Amino acid sequence: MYVNRKSDSAMINMHTQFLQKHKNDISDRFRSGLMLNLGILYYYNSNIESSLSVLTKTTQIPHHDYHTLVNISTAYNELGYNYTELGKHDKALFSTFQALNGYTKLSDTLGMGGAYDAISKVYIALEDYSSAEKYIDKAVETLRSGGFYSSIFEVYAGKLELYQLTDNPKLYPFVDTLYNFYLKENFQNDFYKITAYAWKASKYLEEKNTKEAGKLIVETLPIFDSSKEKFLYGKYIETVSIYDQLIGKQTINNKVYREGLVEYKNSKNIIGQLACYGGLMDEAIRINDYKNAYLYSQEYNHLEDSLSNKSLIIKTKELDRKYQIEKKEQQIILQKTELTKKNAYIALLAVILGGILIAAFAFYLWNRQKKLKQEKENTMNFTKQLLQNTEEERKRIAGDLHDSISHELLNLKSIFSQDISVVNSKIDTIINDIRGISRNLHPVMFDKIGLAPNIEALLERVQNQNDFFASTDIQYSGSLSSSDELQVYRIIQEALTNLIKYSKAHAAKITILEESTFIKIEIKDNGRGFNVKETMNGGKAFGLHNIIERSRIIGGEASIVSNADGTTILIQIKKES
Repeated sequence: MYVNRKSDSAMINMHTQFLQKHKNDISDRFRSGLMLNLGILYYYNSNIESSLSVLTKTTQIPHHDYHTLVNISTAYNELGYNYTELGKHDKALFSTFQALNGYTKLSDTLGMGGAYDAISKVYIALEDYSSAEKYIDKAVETLRSGGFYSSIFEVYAGKLELYQLTDNPKLYPFVDTLYNFYLKENFQNDFYKITAYAWKASKYLEEKNTKEAGKLIVETLPIFDSSKEKFLYGKYIETVSIYDQLIGKQTINNKVYREGLVEYKNSKNIIGQLACYGGLMDEAIRINDYKNAYLYSQEYNHLEDSLSNKSLIIKTKELDRKYQIEKKEQQIILQKTELTKKNAYIALLAVILGGILIAAFAFYLWNRQKKLKQEKENTMNFTKQLLQNTEEERKRIAGDLHDSISHELLNLKSIFSQDISVVNSKIDTIINDIRGISRNLHPVMFDKIGLAPNIEALLERVQNQNDFFASTDIQYSGSLSSSDELQVYRIIQEALTNLIKYSKAHAAKITILEESTFIKIEIKDNGRGFNVKETMNGGKAFGLHNIIERSRIIGGEASIVSNADGTTILIQIKKES
């Protein structure tokens, strides 16, 4: 984009002093704006190091509002120009794309267009001219969507410079595009007028039409003469230099060429240097200053050779690019042929794989049906066993009442005439029998003393009644409800019953560990073990199914592992969050 490149030391000092004095008093928005201006001023003053430092600090300012983010995005764009001039193209691309991202977030089409244009400048420096043209076109498209026609003109001028640099045949047709665009929009700007007229005049000179070229040059000469920074109009100086050679006179004085030469050397603008050396050489010849004319011609020829070599390199790269494209196209054709063959093989493999998948799915369905059938049989067996056990329990309780309580009451009735101590002894026996029956039905103090003491009491009774040793490791804080604790008690009771009845174990250990998300219950014995799968599917494993179902009821999952070294029942209950 065109900016008035005015180097002003007074402005630099004013910005620096203000920022130092008020650095803690101004908002991020105004600080970022002042630092951005200072960075640009340093750049125009050819102080790249200071410009980089200030612009980098600008990008690090927190951006909480629209205007600060605009300033930061612009600082990134300016960093891109700095790094391009230093030849640090990777950093230049990073910075310009950061600018593009910032402008995109803001939906700032003018900024986005500027960022695309800055990216194209980096690609020109990298001599990747196809990418440069692509981003120039992106800039035009973006700017047109926002109606920024003056900025489009500037991008068009940059595109013409690219075409001139690469000796592109689209150069002169596009000159008409720029010139007609200027006339259509009627820009009231001296820079735009001189630029449009200079390019149009250069086309006339290419066509040997010096008359029409002269009209445009003469019309814009007063504006050029009044400009304080004539080096900005490089195309005008170049065109006038060629025009003067054709007509044999000098239109602009040597001072312009000398000042322009310094600027163009600093900016490494070969075309601008050629124009200045050409103008100086022609004037030296006209005044018979052959010594300087020779020196200027030497520099001119050297630059022209350099430009020709660069043009040749560009053409070579373009031919190589076209060759690589054709080579890739041939590779694509071969790859397509190979791909067709591979697709046929893939189709065949797909048919085979499809058949395998169908067979696997059919086997899966068969296996699932078998499993569901087995689960259904297990459920029916469990229900049948549950009913049967319920009746057996009732029968046992009835027998206990009849054989012990009823018998003892009859004895008590017959000995009421005896000594009171005998009667008391009989009553105590009846009470203990009732307590035993009651305890088997439900632990009387369960709700009051909790899970751990009841398990300890259960183990004590089991050990007293059997030749058996049991130990515990209980680390439980009482996080389960009373009803869930009762289910845990029944699970352990059922496991101990099975253990004593079938395992021929001499010892067992009951472990209850409460963790952050799970309660872990483990019943482990040193019995002879059994085949878990066979037993579970055999229809007689009521106790094991009882353990599994009770675990599910309280939100747990039971697993049973058994071998020659013993059996381990593990239950994990997920705690409610």
